[in-house]
Amino acid sequence: MKIQTPRGNNIVTRVDDLINPVDSTWDADLVQSIFWGVDASRILQIPITSGREDCVAWHYNRSGMFSVKSAYHGQWKRTFGARLNMAQGGSVSNVQVWKNLWKLQVPGKVKIFGWRALQGLIPCRAILANKHIINEGACPVCRNGAEDIKHIMFTCDRVRAVWKSIGVWEKINSLLETDRSGSIVLEEVIRRGEQIHGLGIVFAELMLTGGWLLWWERRQFVHGENIQSPSRSGLSIISLAKNYKLATKQESRLRQGWRKPPENFLKLNRDELGGMVAATNTYIPHLVDAPMAEAFALKEGIMLDQHIGGNRIIVQSDCMDIVEIMRNGGFTANSAAAIYDESHTVWCGFQEISIEHCNRDANQVAHELARRALYTKENCIWDDDPLVSSWMRCRMM
Repeated sequence: MKIQTPRGNNIVTRVDDLINPVDSTWDADLVQSIFWGVDASRILQIPITSGREDCVAWHYNRSGMFSVKSAYHGQWKRTFGARLNMAQGGSVSNVQVWKNLWKLQVPGKVKIFGWRALQGLIPCRAILANKHIINEGACPVCRNGAEDIKHIMFTCDRVRAVWKSIGVWEKINSLLETDRSGSIVLEEVIRRGEQIHGLGIVFAELMLTGGWLLWWERRQFVHGENIQSPSRSGLSIISLAKNYKLATKQESRLRQGWRKPPENFLKLNRDELGGMVAATNTYIPHLVDAPMAEAFALKEGIMLDQHIGGNRIIVQSDCMDIVEIMRNGGFTANSAAAIYDESHTVWCGFQEISIEHCNRDANQVAHELARRALYTKENCIWDDDPLVSSWMRCRMM
């Protein structure tokens, strides 16, 4: 973390000068009086614990631990990332485009084709020629122009005839009026999310289904196979797009709710009879990210169980990072490392303890407690008063 605040003439020279020696926490008043607001907020987000040794953290991995895989990806991005962004297809950075793409009601193979087209990764002849893989970049179908993303999706003579047979060529031609690459045109289609009146499908779904089919037929043509006429290809595109939409309707799934633990065990937050034993929520004003909040929740939960005298517990979390870290002894080098150290110390004091992953449907109580802390900005513990009645009184006040 790079500090933006000018050094100035303050007498603080070491980090431990910013830590309260009484409770080993940040001296918030001192930090906020020395640093600019943005720096003070980032400093106070760092959890600390007394007696913890410094460790080396790997910046390119979410867990802070070094791996050959993360080193390879970091080096690849450093070497080829800028070059990839300058490629013919460019690189789409609009988050909404990706969200719209993955929500389309088409098969995964069509979505992947769209992803590759947006990234400029379709092996068109012009792209391969630019990479010195082949010598000729002309379109093998119409022999009229270089074969790039724009050509195979929109401007090839055969492709243009297919779109005209469907009746969407005028809409496509309006997008091609400005000199833009094929990936940018496709990005604009996905971003808009327009419906095609009369067909009952999204324009982007038709474009990607058509692009996938046309690319498949182009490969057939290159290998000497016969392909259908443009009008029949147009009918195939419409039929496929409509069938994909019908086949990808939301399927009902079995809800996996909360299940009671074995006899004589406590589960964070119920006993073997399904009744509430105790509950807590804590308002944390400074957090780096959601995984750190999950780590805080783990620590508060097992400390609560220790407080009420539990010795045999089952911890459930819908955060897979929490489960994996605690199963590996609580060691990590990410921003929540100090919290995991404290959690592991408490963890080792139980007679029998385990942790398992659960889905969000089985963890609704924890989310309601977190929502209450955000709403009231208070720390609460319920060990004798029912949680429901306390919550209702709070909402009525």
